[in-house]
Amino acid sequence: MLRVRLSEKEFEALREYAESTDRQISEVIRDYIKRLPTSRLDEDAHSPTHSSHG
Repeated sequence: MLRVRLSEKEFEALREYAESTDRQISEVIRDYIKRLPTSRLDEDAHSPTHSSHG
C-alpha cells in the first residue's frame, strides 16, 4: 500500500479523470506507473546513442 499526499485540487483532477475514463483512481495510478521506465540504466541501454565503448 502507498499513501500519497495530494492537494485538494490535485485529488479532484485525478478523481475527475478517473471518473471520465470509467476507472478507479488506483487503476489510473497503476496504469501510469506501468508506463514509467523501470530504471535509468534500462532506458540508457536501449538508447540508439548508447555506447559501451567509453
